[in-house]
Amino acid sequence: MTEETKGRRKRISEGAIADPGANLLEVDSESWSAAESKQRVQLVEEVRIRYYQYLDELYDAANLCVDRYQDFSSQHTKWRRTLIIGAGVVAIINLLAANKRLADATYNVVPICAAVAAVVVTILANLESYYNWATRAQAYRESRELFLDAAREFERAWNVYVRPFGDSSEAWANGIELYKRIVAKDRELRSTFKELTKTEKKPSK
Repeated sequence: MTEETKGRRKRISEGAIADPGANLLEVDSESWSAAESKQRVQLVEEVRIRYYQYLDELYDAANLCVDRYQDFSSQHTKWRRTLIIGAGVVAIINLLAANKRLADATYNVVPICAAVAAVVVTILANLESYYNWATRAQAYRESRELFLDAAREFERAWNVYVRPFGDSSEAWANGIELYKRIVAKDRELRSTFKELTKTEKKPSK
C-alpha cells in the first residue's frame, strides 16, 4: 500500500468524524488543578475571547438585519405611496375623459393620457410586487430576533456557568462546552437566515 493511498484513506476517515473532538482525551479535574494558576487563567481567557467573537458576530448580524429591515420598509412605503398617488392621478384623468365636451375639445388627448397613465401605474405595481419589499423587510425582522435572542442567551450562559467559577476546572469544562454550542448555533442560525431571506426578488402571491 503506497503512502499516497494511506494518506487518502486517512483523510476520508477523518472527514467522517462529525465531532473533531471525538475520541480525544480531556483534561480531568485533578490534572487541571495541578496546572499553574497563570496557565489556567490563560486557557479560560483564550476560550472566552473566541466565544465572545461569536457573540459579537451574532450582535453584528442582528444590527445588520435592523438596517436592512429599515431600508426595505422605507422602500415599501415609498412604492406604496407612489402607487396610491398614481392611482389617484389615473382616476382624475378618467374623470376628465368622461367629460364629452372636454374630450371633443382636446381631440381625444385626455382619454389617451388616461390610458397611458393606467399602463404606467400597472407597470409600477408589477415592479413593486417583483421587488417584494414588505416580505423582504419581514424576513430581516425575523432574522434580527433570532440573532439577538441567541446572542443574549449565550451571553447569559457564560456569565452564569463560566464566569463565577474563575479559573477552576468547572469554568474550563463549561467554557469548552458553551463554545462548542455557540459554534453549532451560529451554523444553525446562518442556515435559517438563508432560508428566510431567499424570498428576495420573488413576486408575492
